[in-house]
Amino acid sequence: MILAPGPLDLPASRLLGKLAAEGETVVTEPRRLPAGDGPVTLAVSTGPFIFDFIGLVAALGSRPFRVLVLSRLGAHPDARHPALQRLWRLEEHVRAGGAPTLTLRLAPLLGPDTPLWRRLRSRPALPRGGRGLLNPVAERNALETLRRALDGRAKWTGWFEVAGPEVWSLAELRELAEPAGRAADAGEWEPSLEEMAEHRLAESEPWASHFGIIPAGVAECVRERVA
Repeated sequence: MILAPGPLDLPASRLLGKLAAEGETVVTEPRRLPAGDGPVTLAVSTGPFIFDFIGLVAALGSRPFRVLVLSRLGAHPDARHPALQRLWRLEEHVRAGGAPTLTLRLAPLLGPDTPLWRRLRSRPALPRGGRGLLNPVAERNALETLRRALDGRAKWTGWFEVAGPEVWSLAELRELAEPAGRAADAGEWEPSLEEMAEHRLAESEPWASHFGIIPAGVAECVRERVA
C-alpha cells in the first residue's frame, strides 16, 4: 500500500493515479490506511504542501515503512531551477532519515496521451530553436519500474535515472509529433522548459539492468494505442 503525504506534482501524481487504477492502494493520509500492520510505501515528491517527514513517520507508529522518492532528472546540489533545488533537498532529507529508500529521477515521460506529447503535437514555439537535448523515457517503462519495485522483483535500494537510451532534441520530437496532428487537449510542458534546460544526458543502462526493463524507443512508445 502507498501513502502519498499530499497532492504531489506531476508526473508523480499521474503515475500513482495509474497504479491506483490498476488496483494498488494509494492514500493521502495515514488514517486512511487499511487496518493492520502491513508495510507501507511512503511516496514523496514536491507538491503544494509542507512535507513533515518526522510527523508522518510518527503517525505511522510501529508500522514498517519504506520510502519511494519520485524525483526528476536535473535534481542536483548545483541546480538553478527552484523545483530541482527542492527535489535535491527532499532526496537528501529522506536519505538522512535512514529508512529503506529508492529514488527514481524521472526523465520527461512520453506516450500517446502524456501531457508532453500532446504539447509537442500542438507545434509549439521552442526556445533556442529546439536544440536542447533530452533522454525521454516511455511512460509505460516508468510504470513498469514502479510495479517491479513495489512487488519485489527489483531490490529496494539506491537511486536511478529513469531515462531512455535515445537522445532527441525538442525540435526532433516536435517533428516526430507533427503527423499525429493537434490533440483536443494541447497538453503542457512536463516538466517545464526551464527545468528541461538543466537536464544532463543520462545513462539508461543502470536503471534498465536493475529493474529488468527493455526501454522502448521514442517512436515506438508514442505509437502505442491509448488504453
